[in-house]
Amino acid sequence: MTEGSVDEVPGDKPAETVNADVMKRRAVLGVIAMIARTVVLQFVVFGGTIVLARLLEKSDFGVFTTLQFVLTFFLFFGDAGLGAALVQKKEEPSQRELASVLVFQVIISLVVMAIVCVAASWMHLFWKDLPEGSTWLMRAISLSLLLTSLRVVPSIMMERYLKFGRLAILEVLLSVGFYLGATIFAFLGFRVWALIIGVLIQGFVGVIAAFVMSPWRPSIAFDWKLLRPIIAFGIPFQLKNVIGFVNGATMPVYAGRVLGMAAVGVIGQAQNIAFFPLRLVEIMARVTFPLFARLHGDKELFAATLARSVQICALGTLFFVGLLLGLGRNIVHVWLTDKWIDAVPLLYIYAGAISIGFLSPLVASALDAAGKPKVFSRLAIGWTALNWMVVPLTTPKWGLLGFVGGYTVHVVAGNLAVIIVLVKLIPNAKIWPRVRASVVGGCAVWAAGRYLVSPWANSWAGIIGGIAALVLLFAGIVALLDRSAIKDALSIIPKKKQ
Repeated sequence: MTEGSVDEVPGDKPAETVNADVMKRRAVLGVIAMIARTVVLQFVVFGGTIVLARLLEKSDFGVFTTLQFVLTFFLFFGDAGLGAALVQKKEEPSQRELASVLVFQVIISLVVMAIVCVAASWMHLFWKDLPEGSTWLMRAISLSLLLTSLRVVPSIMMERYLKFGRLAILEVLLSVGFYLGATIFAFLGFRVWALIIGVLIQGFVGVIAAFVMSPWRPSIAFDWKLLRPIIAFGIPFQLKNVIGFVNGATMPVYAGRVLGMAAVGVIGQAQNIAFFPLRLVEIMARVTFPLFARLHGDKELFAATLARSVQICALGTLFFVGLLLGLGRNIVHVWLTDKWIDAVPLLYIYAGAISIGFLSPLVASALDAAGKPKVFSRLAIGWTALNWMVVPLTTPKWGLLGFVGGYTVHVVAGNLAVIIVLVKLIPNAKIWPRVRASVVGGCAVWAAGRYLVSPWANSWAGIIGGIAALVLLFAGIVALLDRSAIKDALSIIPKKKQ
């Protein structure tokens, strides 16, 4: 058999039968691995963000955000949701399927890179305050498209077989590569180029690490008959991502043109901090997606797993929301310096919005895994249209506050619609009993942080001590109101039988 025609399943296939119990045990280990990854990652991100925020200017972050937006725009045309399609696929993908996916992704990436290189010359016609040299910044960062496509198959196989421990290591290495490279070049005075170089270093590290942790021998094949059903599932799945991209484009496109690059930098910094809990939500959605794909035939277990996933995410999200509302100004003042103090009101608005906004990624993961990606796509189209209607009305009148306030309207409205859909399609998922203790705990953290902790938390030691006290307060309230909350949250899957 030639390399291009082999049909055997690639390496890294689990030896045991992948039944529901095995998948559930792996999912629990996956949650643990990804949470551990998040803890480690946040030390990297925390340190890197503080250093870069102190070394670089607001406009540098604004330019970088804009360039990433342009790159992501083109990237969507070359993805087609193939990764999610292979993860969701019940049958084992053959070597020929994987080789066809790799070749398809590389070809599309090269085409997109060529388009980006040409289109970069005209960016300044839309964003008037882009600095000189932005054309070459855009062309340089486009190389990351090719690097991402090269690691797609090893990453898919790790995710399909729930090898989240390896994925956790890979993603830590990616962040270390970016922040280490960006920090070094920022110290050397490279300004926004430091961020671009960090992205490229991240890309090279990712390719090497992915193949080391998920050995797979690439081969050259392009079988359209095998690709067609994969793309048929992937396009509706990717449509949801495209809609999300268009939704988020209000910041670089509208705010970038109307308010300028420095404003984009401030808005982006506030959003990144406030949306931090969504990283936990993304982990949960990612880990449970392959699990849901195998459990959706059992309605009771499917609904219970979704409810417990929401419970886990509510614990982290609502604590963090309370923390930001109570100590947001102190955190920005001490950690980022007063250069970023105008981000504080925006931080409060974003934080309030995600107190409900964390639901949609979890419900989307469940519906996608159940083979119903179009349901969520319709919802996403609706709230994206709402966002683009409201933001242009509020921004000219109230500036930064108007933009963020207008943006969060669709977050709240959209997630209220998600709750209605959830009740209709998955009525057995009883969400409120799972989250009410976290709601009360989050409100208590907000009040205690604002009135008891913030007056004295004006140093690094004060902030850390205050956070520790608020963690104890939150945990105590949750334990008092719902003693089974933590136990149930960690029991998404039964323990391994002895």
